[in-house]
Amino acid sequence: MPIFNNGARPATTVGVYIINDSGQIFLMRSPKWSAMLVPPGGHIESGETMAQAAIREVKEEVGLDIDNLEFITAFDMIAPEGFLKENYHFVGLQMRARLVDSSQTPTLDGRESVEYYWLSPKEILERDDVEKNTRGIIEKYFLKEEKKGFFTKKECANCAENKNKAEEYKNDWQRALADYKNLQKETEQRRSEWAAMSKAMILEEFIPVYENFKTAFNHHPELSADNEEHKQMKNWTDGIGYIMKQFGDILKNHGIEEIKTMGEKFDPRLHESVGEELVEGKESGIIVKELVGGYKLGGQIIKAAKVMVAK
Repeated sequence: MPIFNNGARPATTVGVYIINDSGQIFLMRSPKWSAMLVPPGGHIESGETMAQAAIREVKEEVGLDIDNLEFITAFDMIAPEGFLKENYHFVGLQMRARLVDSSQTPTLDGRESVEYYWLSPKEILERDDVEKNTRGIIEKYFLKEEKKGFFTKKECANCAENKNKAEEYKNDWQRALADYKNLQKETEQRRSEWAAMSKAMILEEFIPVYENFKTAFNHHPELSADNEEHKQMKNWTDGIGYIMKQFGDILKNHGIEEIKTMGEKFDPRLHESVGEELVEGKESGIIVKELVGGYKLGGQIIKAAKVMVAK
């Protein structure tokens, strides 16, 4: 058996099939391969990953930037036909990658490459100057197999349709997001309305109590400060009056506003007339007596004041 690689282990290499935006594959004419067309590539250095080696070798050999690397296959090349060094053993890792910038122009060093081509898989297989293993990779993995993430011109016929679908999905998502935001606003508004409604219902239940308080207080008897018994009664009455005032202040602090009546011009939006009185010195339409108080909450009438109006 011949000694390969001077007795060393097989050399691990990477070959990179670069694809441009038109679905064409980059091949270079290499003096090392008897001037046959091959993809750029070379040895994987110690401590270097397969992808790192692929990016470095492509940059060093032809000056191109690549990304979206994808492993294709691996195979032995034992004394490959056409390679200038005899009895050489490669373990070839094959990858495909995207050309980052379609405006880049390859730079050839004259040692690894002297000429380059961008060719479709079909055009490559029609040539007779393509290295044997390279031809096999093109036929098996680029002509017949579905190419995940890489598109030929034929495949690109659907690109416009896919773009339109993506735009449609995006628009649907934006509409759904807008609907969700509107729902959030509407829910928040309803919560505020429900809270205000609940508050109004509670306050409305307190208003009759406050009204009864006022009515009862307005009918207390006249008390004389000279009378000791009346004096004690007056202190009690003043205390009750203060409690009534506190009650009114609580309602006011929660937005309940008493509708003005005495001496005001009758307003059907605020007042409900239950009768008329002839009062000397009062012009017609002036409120002369409040029978039941009226109240507003947040500018809205929750209870009209019942009043007597001057004739």
